[in-house]
Amino acid sequence: MTAGRLVFVLLALGVFVLDRVTKSLVAAEIPYGTEVSVIGHLVGITNVRNSGAAFGFAPAFAWFFLAASVVVAVGLVVYVLRSPSNLWNDAVLGLVLGGTLGNGYDRIVHGTVTDFVNVHFWPVFNVADSAISIGVVGLIAGYLIRKPSAS
Repeated sequence: MTAGRLVFVLLALGVFVLDRVTKSLVAAEIPYGTEVSVIGHLVGITNVRNSGAAFGFAPAFAWFFLAASVVVAVGLVVYVLRSPSNLWNDAVLGLVLGGTLGNGYDRIVHGTVTDFVNVHFWPVFNVADSAISIGVVGLIAGYLIRKPSAS
């Protein structure tokens, strides 16, 4: 196993475990629909559920996002296994896979996704959403950095 593939697996597993632990703690400690202030009125931990995509978008399409989670997870694994190993790509794809598995697990087991990080000027989100977002930004950044200039 290459270093890139090992990083892919470890990051995906780490994100999944961290996502499960944080969602379980929030569900156990914070009553649904309430918030605990962390940094004044700026950041709180809020126990809410989301049937839509990341950050609460399109809540009426829960079945679509469950199917998309399965397709994305399988596609990422196949892509990483078939592509030449690249540490950067494998790392950011590991973040995306871990987040996809975390939210996918919630959709399968609970029918909704637990969101809890409440930065009051942004939709409530969770560890999985953050990992997916960071991974996608990392993919775009990697593409832009490596993109040959047209000269």
